[in-house]
Amino acid sequence: MIKFICTLVSVFILSTGFAQPGNFSIAAITDSMKKNANSVLREERLEFEVRSVDKAYYNIHKVITILNEAGKSELFFYEFSDKFRSLEDVSIESFDSHNGTRRKFTKSDLTKQSTGEGLVPDGNIYYLDIPVTGYPVTIITDYTIKMNGLLNYPDYQLQVPEQSVENSVFIAKVPVELDMRYKSKNTLLAPVISEAGKYKTYTWSVKNLTAMENEEGSVSVESRFPKILISPVKFELDGYQGDMSSWQSFGKWYGALAKDAINLSEERKIFFNEMVKNIPDDKEKIKALYSYLQNNFRYVSIQLGIGGFKPFSADFVDKKKYGDCKALSNYMQASLQAIGLKSYQALINASYNKEPVDPDFPHNSFNHVIICVPMDKDSVWLECTSTTNEFGKLGTFTENRNALLITEEGGKLVATPVSKAAENRFGCSSIINLNEDGSGTATVQITATGEYKQDFLNYIFDQKKDAQKKYLVNDIGFLQPDDFVIDYDKENKQAPVKLQLEIEKIPDFSAGNKQFLNPRIYKIWSQGLPKAENRTQDFYFHRPFIKTDTTIYKLPEGFGVETLPGAKDLKFEFGAFKCTYTFDEKQKSIITTVRLELTAIKIPAAKFLVAKKFFNHVLGEYTEKIVIKKL
Repeated sequence: MIKFICTLVSVFILSTGFAQPGNFSIAAITDSMKKNANSVLREERLEFEVRSVDKAYYNIHKVITILNEAGKSELFFYEFSDKFRSLEDVSIESFDSHNGTRRKFTKSDLTKQSTGEGLVPDGNIYYLDIPVTGYPVTIITDYTIKMNGLLNYPDYQLQVPEQSVENSVFIAKVPVELDMRYKSKNTLLAPVISEAGKYKTYTWSVKNLTAMENEEGSVSVESRFPKILISPVKFELDGYQGDMSSWQSFGKWYGALAKDAINLSEERKIFFNEMVKNIPDDKEKIKALYSYLQNNFRYVSIQLGIGGFKPFSADFVDKKKYGDCKALSNYMQASLQAIGLKSYQALINASYNKEPVDPDFPHNSFNHVIICVPMDKDSVWLECTSTTNEFGKLGTFTENRNALLITEEGGKLVATPVSKAAENRFGCSSIINLNEDGSGTATVQITATGEYKQDFLNYIFDQKKDAQKKYLVNDIGFLQPDDFVIDYDKENKQAPVKLQLEIEKIPDFSAGNKQFLNPRIYKIWSQGLPKAENRTQDFYFHRPFIKTDTTIYKLPEGFGVETLPGAKDLKFEFGAFKCTYTFDEKQKSIITTVRLELTAIKIPAAKFLVAKKFFNHVLGEYTEKIVIKKL
């Protein structure tokens, strides 16, 4: 996978005296096209022409009017190039209605930045943040992508969030002997198909599409907005020919591509066998090799070779001690093979809110590689880019998907594990010693597994005190401590985490001889869900989970309880919430307990209102007060 962090540099040539392109005046945009829109696609013509099995040209022409600040992402031009894809002539014009200026840009005005993290030569990205003085502004963009090697055909994304479409055309022209495949997603739009000479042409066109709302928490844009998936039948990349008419044939191509990369030396094979020779259990052997990978290798984002598919050899990774997802997965497979264990690389589309790839339409939607080790009872899945993942746990980044296993017979689509609440546990217990003036100290112990453990590894373990405090207060929701000490197993980086907190003001507020306490000194849940009215898209949480807490308030001398909130026991289809409040007269202690469980990541749109009401009740529980008073 590639992540780019760019410093944007704006370069422009200024001309004057031109206020608006001829047929695209702001006044011509109807009210219906402005409704819910931050931008309007005035005109789009996308022409994809396949010349041969490994050569194509993609011509892009777009006219977009950005109506307001919220649509400013359309001002950012970005393309990448490598040995298989080159950016040809670029023409960008902006027509600024705010001050009546016209600016022109060419390829020479774009910022060029190499990729590959500086470790090896790779491709380049070209980008430009188009400067404007106000809105609305109209941008006309024309450029060509030349492809010397084909694996992916461009999909036709009919519409993006908060953008209306006045006129859009997508044309795909392919040699008859090659042809292509397509599938409509979230639309019934069909192409007009014609044939002339040796070419077959597919044309899709749309007009006057009103803007669609981007509902917060939905699945990724490419999965929920209207789109035409387009894929080759035959393809060729760097001399490697392939067939994408089935998942099996696509997997055969990738397998042939990667097989020569499993090339550990005999010396290293002996090394791995020595490592596991006294381990009788195969699963424990896999764990030992995985631990070695995590402790000795680092992930770098490199997309070398053919379209980011051909991995570095295992020998290269062994010597350099780094690699990207496919290189580290290939290395893990090589080490397992060295000790006689079979494993498969698995292509996957990674991200917490990605939908599984379509089993009925082979299409390269993958952006990541992991490892699957088949076992008698169950498979072991390994995320080879992480130095912190628990053994055999993928996490929501790649769970709930369809992965393409690269087997000896070719590609085989299989489901990755389903995310389970019991694997993501957050448990907290606190003893709070209150002083008469509202100050106090707290002794807190937190246990964490799964994704919560990953959070601790990222934000608590080995972090500076300021960063730890920021995480405790901003992410977990603790009261602001005046001072604190954190203790944990620093050698093994393990929970439980023990906190000693000094807090100047523990009550939410005081009145006379009364103090009003929150149920806990942190928020077990703080996320207000987005509006539910007229929701049409499923909502995605980042993880299923189980969160528990026991809090004990030890009252100062001479204080007693006036009011305790009532117990609650709430349930809905995908979760449950239960809390209790008791007062131990003898110990002068208030004990609160709570358990919150979410069993699913995806909440169907039709059931989102129920989920929102449930979590509103959870949020409301924290606002109820424990009232104590001086007797």
